[in-house]
Formats: sequence, structure tokens, C-alpha cells
Amino acid sequence: MKKWTNIIPKGSVILAITSFASYVLGLARDHFFAQTFGASRPLDAYNAAFLFPDLLFNILIAGGITAAFVPILSELLHSDKEKAKEYVNSIITAATGIMFIIAVIIIIFANYISVIVAPGFNEADRLLVAKIVRILALSPIFFAASNAIGAMLITQRRFLFYGMSPVLYNFGIILGTLFLAPFFGITGVAVGTVFGAFLHLLARFGDAWWHGFRFRTAYDFKSAPFRKTIRMMIPKMFGHPIELATFWGFTAIASMLQPGSVTAISFARNFQSVPISLIGITIATTSFPLLANAINDNAKDNFLKTLKNSFLLILLASLLSASIIFLIRDELISIFLGGGAFESSDIIRTSAALGVFCLSIPTESLVHLMARAFYATKNTTIPVVISILGIIIAIPGGYFMSFHYGLVALPFAFFLGSAFELLILLILLPLRLRKINNGH
Repeated sequence: MKKWTNIIPKGSVILAITSFASYVLGLARDHFFAQTFGASRPLDAYNAAFLFPDLLFNILIAGGITAAFVPILSELLHSDKEKAKEYVNSIITAATGIMFIIAVIIIIFANYISVIVAPGFNEADRLLVAKIVRILALSPIFFAASNAIGAMLITQRRFLFYGMSPVLYNFGIILGTLFLAPFFGITGVAVGTVFGAFLHLLARFGDAWWHGFRFRTAYDFKSAPFRKTIRMMIPKMFGHPIELATFWGFTAIASMLQPGSVTAISFARNFQSVPISLIGITIATTSFPLLANAINDNAKDNFLKTLKNSFLLILLASLLSASIIFLIRDELISIFLGGGAFESSDIIRTSAALGVFCLSIPTESLVHLMARAFYATKNTTIPVVISILGIIIAIPGGYFMSFHYGLVALPFAFFLGSAFELLILLILLPLRLRKINNGH
């Protein structure tokens, strides 16, 4: 009989535990949101304002860094450790510098951004969105440095503080909700969010510092590894934010429905994303360096073995979790969100959206793994193209179906898009591996 350590990639348990802790705090955060604000326009405004800075960060930094950073740093650590340090410092310098410039631009054009993210809001609500956007624009600066350091921790297979950073991020948001919102309203939550982003960076930087990493500003942007990172990042820059772009589209559609629809779809998505993070993202993340090393060592059998074990584990666990969440969705929403300003009609609407979202728990979880299988082969283009096709299905489908089915059309359209992505990735991966074997 196989040992469980041969089936579950090393670090998955640690990452699953920290992810679970993060989502427990995430549910607590949503509970305090619901109790304090209900399914209201102020909370709609916060959710809408959150999208644009997060989207730009994911386009420019988050999506590409891990996909390109891990396989390249893996090679450098084997060949030239001093060059690896210079490479890491250059990536951090570039990432934080870019997001500082973007933050300034967001602050200047916040009023225009509010119209784009929430076209269905009235003028007063859009002014509130703009105010929150200006505060949240600071978060991506911290996240840029944190994600670069986090990619280094993944490469070195140190997952504890990598996983703890989202826990601290949610803790910062909760502090803002409990202690600042009573005085400053929803803008207090935005300030807490920025503080949480700082804690997110602090956890990862502290771990890296403890293990000998010393950051210094570096500008080795002309080096071959840095240029290769940029080349690999470019296609991923368009693919990673697809999920955020999808929910940006969903937010715009929901803003045209009854007040509180943006909040309902956001709450439902947060519940649905728990098993995706605990199962799909956790196993995909810990499998990634194993898949990358197998490709670097030209060990196709190890690659396929890791992929097969991870795929089956994600499939079975995600199907089970989706079934459980579907059966207890009413109780989940009622227990965690019900009461206070969150009324019974809000519970019904959010529960209905969550029930449909359950369809996409297995498909989205497996897409995360299949995408990383392509990244390990140093190909970021194929997952990007497929994800773009997925959004073409999801947003227009959600828009037209919402005329007849209301809010539940959005999670169903999301499921259709993720199922399409999974199917095409499964078809194309063998072709990609065959191409590598042929020496191309």
C-alpha cells in the first residue's frame, strides 16, 4: 500500500491547515460584514471598489510571478546561488516599483474607475466607491513584494508562513470592521484591508529574513533570467486575472439588479472558494515545484505520476465537498451571515447563488492543477488562451441569462466557463508533453 506521503505532495497538509485558518477568518469577516452592513449599498460599494486595484495587481504582478518565478529560480538555485539572490531582489524591486506607480494612477482616476466597476450605481454611491478605491490602491504595493517573496518560499518548499499571510490579511480586515467601521463606516473596513495587506507581507518577509534572505534594491533587469521571466509573465498577465475580470463583469451585471445583489454574489463566491482553496489550490501549489523539477530532470514518468495522484485527489475531495456544501447551504448562510442587518430575503438569495456555485467547485479546482502542469513545462500561453475563451462564455452567458433567471444565472455561467477550460486543458496537455519529448 502506498504511503500517504507518496500521494499527497509535501507541504499540502501545512498549506491546507493555514488555508483553512484563513477561510475561518474569512467567514468571520463576512459574518461581521453581514451583521454590520447587511446586503447594502455601502458593502456593495466596498466589493465593487475592491475589484479594480486587485485586477491591475493580478494582471501586472500576481499572475505571472509564481508561474515564471518558480521554474526559473529552481534552475538558478541549482547552478548559481548568488545569481539567484540578485534575481529575487530584482523581481521584488520591479514589482513594488510598478505597483507604486499604478497606485498613484488609481488614486488620480478613482472617480472614473467607479463608473466602470459599478455602472448601475447612482452618483452618491459611485463617490463612495471612488473614496474606497483611493484607500485600497495602497494594498497592491504590499502584495507585490509579498507575492515575489512568496514565490521564493514556494520554490524552497517552505509553506508555513506563506500560508499564514492570508490569515493575517483577513485578521487586518476584521480589525478594521470591528474597531474602525463604528467611527468611519465602510471606509474603516478599507483601512483595515490595507493594514491586512501589510501583515500579509510581514509574515513572508519575516520567514525569508529568518532563513538568511536580505533584501536590497537591485536593477539587474537586463539579465537573461529576468528577461525570461518577463517573457513568461506576459501571456500569464492576461490569463491570471481572468477570474477577477469575470467577477468584475458579474459585479457590473449584479449592480443592475436589486440592491444587495453584488454583496450576495460576493458572499456566495466566498463560501464556494473555501474548498477550492483548501483542496484545488493547495494541492496544485504544492505539486507545482514537483512538476517543474520533473520537467527539468526530463523525468516524464515522475511528472505524470505526480499529476495523476494530484488530479484524483482533487477530483474526489472536491466532489465530496461540493455535495456537502450544496446540502447544507441554507444552514451555512443562516448561521454565518444571518441576523443583524442581514435579513431572511438576503439569506435566501445568497443561498440560491451558493447552490449553483457548487457545480464549479470540482471544475475550478482541477483547472488550477492543469494550469500549473502547463506552467511546469514553461508554457503559460495555452492556459491563458483557454481562460480567455472561458470568460467569453461566462460573462455574456451570465448577462443574457440574468434577464430570465436573475442572480443565479451568474454562478451557472461561471460553471460553464470553468468546465470548458478544464476539458480543453485535458485535451491539450498530452500534445504539449509530446512536443517536449520531440525536443521542440
